[in-house]
Amino acid sequence: MQRHSFLRGGLALAMAACLAGSALAQGKPATLRFLVPYPAGGAADQITRLVANDASIILGTPIVIENKGGAAGMIAAELALRAEPDGATFYVGANAPMVINQAIYDKMPYDPAKDFVPVAGMGKAPLLLVTRKDLGAPTLPALIALAKKDPGRITMGSASSGNITHLAGEHAASQMGFKVTHVPFAGSAPAITSMMGGNVDIMFDALPSCMQQAKAGRIVPLALMDGQRFPQLPQIPTMEELGYKGLVASAWFGVMARTGTPQPAIDALNKAINEALRKPELIEKLRNIGAQPMPGTQQQFAQFITAERQQWMPLAKALGVKAD
Repeated sequence: MQRHSFLRGGLALAMAACLAGSALAQGKPATLRFLVPYPAGGAADQITRLVANDASIILGTPIVIENKGGAAGMIAAELALRAEPDGATFYVGANAPMVINQAIYDKMPYDPAKDFVPVAGMGKAPLLLVTRKDLGAPTLPALIALAKKDPGRITMGSASSGNITHLAGEHAASQMGFKVTHVPFAGSAPAITSMMGGNVDIMFDALPSCMQQAKAGRIVPLALMDGQRFPQLPQIPTMEELGYKGLVASAWFGVMARTGTPQPAIDALNKAINEALRKPELIEKLRNIGAQPMPGTQQQFAQFITAERQQWMPLAKALGVKAD
């Protein structure tokens, strides 16, 4: 009798182990990957790490950040598309790879609207016009006067060709009546480093990449491309305050999934990110680096991206901006 009890107990344990293994195989991944299309230290990297840290705690699943910069965000996008659509690998979408690239590249290795689906917005950061310290243009009128003296002499750094720091900079320069020579970099961090070394004159950069350098006096902040002044830089006027209405632009970042990713995985990640973005501590951390939270449903994020395409793609074509 005792032998039969042991057999029944062993069979029950074996069945339980089988069921647990099956549930593990069909359940959520042990680890999530976020592929960031820009180098460490820039706005995309900083915002993603802050949001992912809190979202991973809420999910109870580690999120590994992998920086895969290059080709205006398209290298990381291709890597995301090579991964299985199983809810383990996600792509950090931004202005360029999800919107602007379609207008400035003749060919792309993916279709942003067909190959990816929006998951959740994370954060956006207004652009700040900054100059190198020794340029000799401490104000916006002084910069405009200097640039008009010798058209094309002023060099403008950007985080990459087609990045919002490129397109918004070209647009702003045209509205202010001067031309620039574009110098693309593989991310904002190396562009700002080059500016501090005296190799680039100006940049329209996202606040997380340049705010601390501006506050430390290593570069000169002139004007903010937003509807209102930023709390951490209250002394810096907006473009509108300086007479240039409508010159508003932000770098934004959100999580995208490969088309075909299970909807439950998308819903779970959207829920976790939105819960994280409601936390006062995270909101304060984002503000301290120069960013604002972008909460919302999957549908709201999709509508936001559609509106961005309607705004920036025609503008890129009108300005004749092409990938360098």
